[in-house]
Amino acid sequence: MKLQDIKKYLNETRNWYIVLTSPWKEKKIREDLDNKGIISHLPTTYVQYKWKEKIRKIQIPTVNRCIFIYATDSEIKTLRVTYSILPLEMIKIED
Repeated sequence: MKLQDIKKYLNETRNWYIVLTSPWKEKKIREDLDNKGIISHLPTTYVQYKWKEKIRKIQIPTVNRCIFIYATDSEIKTLRVTYSILPLEMIKIED
């Protein structure tokens, strides 16, 4: 989603949510959410793997099975039919 697309959505009340995904389906689901016009974030990192004597650098999700979305209540109601969604407040972060 481009910055100009995001700016037009900022006048609506939105909250952060977490979409729970199947293992290794994060990128595909993020593409689906982007196609639906949902503001989403999938933090990724690069790691090196060795396959058949070759070292390859691939991009993997930093947080497994989670995509962060910034959506309105009406968008969440429609997305709950397809995806498991948690409000960000449900996540307990310990120091």
